[in-house]
Amino acid sequence: MAVVKKTKASDLHSLSKKLVTLLKKHYSPAGHKKDKPVLETMLYAVCLENATQEQADVSSELLHKSFHDFNEIRVSTFGELTACFEGMSDPDARAARVRAILQYVFEINFDFDFESLRRKTLELAEKQLQKIRFLSSFIQLHTLQKSLGTHTVPVDDRMRDAAIWLGFASPGCSTAEAADSLKSAVMKADTAAFCDCLRCFATDSRLIPAFAKTKPPEEGFDLDQMVARATELLNNANKAHKAKPATPAAKSKPAPAPKAKAAKAKVSPAKKKPR
Repeated sequence: MAVVKKTKASDLHSLSKKLVTLLKKHYSPAGHKKDKPVLETMLYAVCLENATQEQADVSSELLHKSFHDFNEIRVSTFGELTACFEGMSDPDARAARVRAILQYVFEINFDFDFESLRRKTLELAEKQLQKIRFLSSFIQLHTLQKSLGTHTVPVDDRMRDAAIWLGFASPGCSTAEAADSLKSAVMKADTAAFCDCLRCFATDSRLIPAFAKTKPPEEGFDLDQMVARATELLNNANKAHKAKPATPAAKSKPAPAPKAKAAKAKVSPAKKKPR
């Protein structure tokens, strides 16, 4: 794995703030200010990984509405759970993670209360989360950030690809390695806003091909050019979107003339035969 050129922490902080300022001009991340229980935070992270916030909101709501309670979700089949993630990437993996989380919490507590995680030190909380099967580094870091208030930057595959393209992470790095790189680039107070904006950028369907196809130099992209490159990419995407010809509306056919109602045949009363 290549090593990204060393940049001073103060310069990294300045660059990350400039990026957030730029992205807020193009996106309106809603964010979730409401503090959720730990267990719900983890389940929402399953929905959010490699997805837009809108997709995560829909699948999370569907997950809660489709089942009576957490126990019913825990004992449901994969087929029943994957239906909640229809149209999203890796529905089977999401279903497996949901069930693994609920099974683990139920087995240690015999209920679905996982608030005890908040009272643990960061080290102990990390160790406990690592015991849950199929849990990705993104879900772990998202839980630590939202439930414990730790200085973490949860990164999924989409965000990692965008971080590499921006120059914040080394080419070929894992999501966990990208998260470490971004942690040093973003101040703790700014992590929530940064993550929300980076997610919008990383999941923008107009930009994903650029992240996937642009081969980074061995030493990584130059951070000094990050804002200019991101600005150009976004402006070009906006121009292409505006220049795209609108799909011509189908010509409306004239409404067929109403059929004349068939007159009911009047039945003449039968003439009586003379006796």
